[in-house]
Amino acid sequence: MAGRTGDPYPYRGKRAGCGINKLPRRLEVISGRQEACLQRVQALLPQGTDALWITTAPGIAGALPANKAHTLLGQETDCIVFDAHSGFAVNAFAAVSGTLRGGGVFYLLTPPLDEWEVFPDPDYLRFLPYPWRPDEVTGRFLRRLARMLVERPIPALAHSRDSHSMRQSEAVEVMATAVVPLVLTADRGRGKSAALGMAASRLLGQGSRVVLTAPSRATVESVFRHAANPPVFLAPDDLLQTLPEAEVLMVDEAAAIPVPLLLKMLEHYPRCVFSTTLHGYEGSGRGFALRFQQQLEAHAPGWKSIRLHQPIRWAENDPLEHFIHQALLLDVDLAPLQAGKRLGDDVAYRRLDRDALAHNEALLRQLFGLLVTAHYQTRPSDLRQMLDAPDISIHVLEQAGEILAVAVLSREGGLDAALTTAIHAGKRRPHGHPIPQTLTFHAGIRGAAQLLCERVMRIAVHPELQGQGLGAQLLECLVKYAEDSGADYIGVSYALTPALLRFWERAGFVLARIGHRKDSASGSCSAVQIRGLTAAGKALADQPTVQSTSPV
Repeated sequence: MAGRTGDPYPYRGKRAGCGINKLPRRLEVISGRQEACLQRVQALLPQGTDALWITTAPGIAGALPANKAHTLLGQETDCIVFDAHSGFAVNAFAAVSGTLRGGGVFYLLTPPLDEWEVFPDPDYLRFLPYPWRPDEVTGRFLRRLARMLVERPIPALAHSRDSHSMRQSEAVEVMATAVVPLVLTADRGRGKSAALGMAASRLLGQGSRVVLTAPSRATVESVFRHAANPPVFLAPDDLLQTLPEAEVLMVDEAAAIPVPLLLKMLEHYPRCVFSTTLHGYEGSGRGFALRFQQQLEAHAPGWKSIRLHQPIRWAENDPLEHFIHQALLLDVDLAPLQAGKRLGDDVAYRRLDRDALAHNEALLRQLFGLLVTAHYQTRPSDLRQMLDAPDISIHVLEQAGEILAVAVLSREGGLDAALTTAIHAGKRRPHGHPIPQTLTFHAGIRGAAQLLCERVMRIAVHPELQGQGLGAQLLECLVKYAEDSGADYIGVSYALTPALLRFWERAGFVLARIGHRKDSASGSCSAVQIRGLTAAGKALADQPTVQSTSPV
């Protein structure tokens, strides 16, 4: 199968008349064996085209592997060739699409679409637990993607602007004049960072002192490109240690900074602009918006929210953006519950069939929307892992067709004695068994990795129903499932907070380990807790090494 063979750049020569932001981008699929696909796309590219190549195939000058795609952020190009034979890295696929200008073409090279689901994708190595191999994976995600590429959904009509949506120039005006904290959100390509740069220049020109912070200096390159008067940049840790004098603090990609640090910034700088990507490949913006705004209500009730909707670098209702949002669920939001929802005896537990889930788009969107909202980092790669990783199971509580709570479990451990001994000695670290490995190596419990563990990877309750016991109810269903499936114990690893510690302790979990370093995303130390199920699992939970662990 090959894509359409018309002019690869149908808008060539038309930019001057209609402006780059008026032009749609195009996705072209070329499928077949890798060598044939590469030859085909090279024949389609006009001579001298400076295409951006994402591939590990030899002989292509300037090509980058997918794991280097993040180095391209902030750049722009007219043509991208993404070779899925080298591994369909979904986060990279989403990220590099944002570098394609309006009027450009994105060539996706794939194995034959009707065979893609059985292709031993090299990207599986990212999440495959030992001792699984790529050729043993059931490609539910790729089967779904191939189906969507054939059907190619048609972009919806333009979204109406909500009460907070505004144009870039309007956002710059608000940021330059507001005296209350602001939260600026936008999808990629909306000129968010450029608006920050222009607002910073205007404020500096008025005599205000402006400080800019972000997870890294590279994150804000676009801000500086649009700032005639560049602000001072400080990394978050340096900012909070030095607390330089400033009238305005701008925080870009705020969703990647722990909320406790953001609140400390707000305490010292009452005029803050917290800016973040809402529907991005990083997957942190949507849950951040809900949780951080709740905190703002308590600390700065007069704060304002503004949102940029209109694309700057491509046309509104862009076909490429629409497909990527649909395929990777980047546009999924938390489904509101039926008005007046009351819990009753009809709340039911169910373990989902992943084959059926991959074909039920409405259910998949509802489930993933809940996970995205509940967890500070949920990326497209998590969607693929949830559908494809071996030994994953998905569990829900539902009522009248609505998901009220969801949990994702991963089967770990059951390793042989020789490998377990090597883990204990620090000589082996088999992929995909974090809790058995932690208990064996860090807690020093010999033989712990030989026992079977069901790890709670994710658990989430709909925000409108939290505090009503649904989390504890679902957890007891998980314990019963783990017992019936032969697990010795059930475990969890999470960013430690007093509230979460109490939740797991009430469910009978004992604290097995606390990490020494704070997680860069959550700002908290990691904790491991376990609950024994079999005699061997209960003996593990009773180990002195486990029992002596205490919160810090």
